[in-house]
Amino acid sequence: MMESMDEENFSQQELFQQEKYISDLIEKKSEKQRSSTNIMFASSLVSSAIVLSFLYLFGLFDAEEIAIPEPVTITETVTEKELVVPRVDSTEIVSIAEIATKTIVQVQVGNISEEGEFLPNGGGSGVVISGDGLIMTNHHVIDNSTEVRVVFEDGRMYESDIIGSDRLTDIGLLKIAASNLIPISIGDSEALSVGDLAVAIGHPLTLGAAPTVTTGVVSALQRRLDVGGEAMNSGVTLFGLIQTDAPITRGSSGGALLNNNGELIGITTAIATADVGAEGLGFAVPVNLALGIVEDLIKEGQILHAFLGILGAQHFDTADDGARVFSGVFIQELYGPGDDVFAIGKAGAMPGDIIKKINGINVKTLDGLITVLRQKRAGDTVEIEILRNSQTITLVFDLDLRPSDV
Repeated sequence: MMESMDEENFSQQELFQQEKYISDLIEKKSEKQRSSTNIMFASSLVSSAIVLSFLYLFGLFDAEEIAIPEPVTITETVTEKELVVPRVDSTEIVSIAEIATKTIVQVQVGNISEEGEFLPNGGGSGVVISGDGLIMTNHHVIDNSTEVRVVFEDGRMYESDIIGSDRLTDIGLLKIAASNLIPISIGDSEALSVGDLAVAIGHPLTLGAAPTVTTGVVSALQRRLDVGGEAMNSGVTLFGLIQTDAPITRGSSGGALLNNNGELIGITTAIATADVGAEGLGFAVPVNLALGIVEDLIKEGQILHAFLGILGAQHFDTADDGARVFSGVFIQELYGPGDDVFAIGKAGAMPGDIIKKINGINVKTLDGLITVLRQKRAGDTVEIEILRNSQTITLVFDLDLRPSDV
């Protein structure tokens, strides 16, 4: 029995010890797992430390500099824009036309029938320049005419007397028996610049009593134009003309060329034409020149055209780069009817002299010299600088009256 108990105790003890052994195994396994885990965790820490060290060495953990923008002040800026100005301001033209058309007349020339009626056969335009009935027009409009009528925009018609006219400048003067007329405002043609507004008012093609208004610009100044033939009775060269692209056509001759203030700056006189027709180039006699002619006609009854007394030619100099440049007027010969000596010849000029200045103004071209002389009157004193054999000589003398047969 004792042996039996011992065997039983042994079995229990063995069982107990076996169970204890299993626990120990479990505990040891847990410790082993913890140890492995600790090793893995330590390895991870070491690996992470190594990686972080490399990242740090390569600057990936450097603090990124954040750019702070400068303070911005927002203000309202008004930008001045370039204004594209229309070529013609219609409002401005309307104002000019409302006033000026009352001073622009239709000029009719013709004959008196057997029944005593006026029969027009041509004409042009005219401009009222005084309240007592003086009207300026073109010479070629009234040349060789005896019967002239003037028609205003409201239909009033007046018989007109011809005071006189001048072929060299194409200016004519009429007088009607009327008073309290509205004269046109007078401008200054010497103050013009190329590109200035130009308004032409006239009676093209005798379309009716009301004038026609066209617009453009001053295209050029000091133009020369050969005109005449049948229209002007004989050929003549006009100097110092204003050129414009404002349309001017037959019937507008003698009308007004106005500036942007509605002031008279020229008397329209001609258009340039070619084989294909009108070239869009109109011309006007500068008002300053025209008024000088009118003054002569009123005060003297004739035109006191100045006469220098030479046959001249264009003189040229050679520039440093070899270009040929205009540089004065060469006196070919002293000239006058009957081989008489006039003006500059009497003052001491000789053939071969070169005219360089007149009244302090440089003379570069023959056309320029003639343009200045057109504005002078016989008896005017002038100072002319000439070049003779490289020596400058100044001559002061009075201009003579242009002979009628020159």
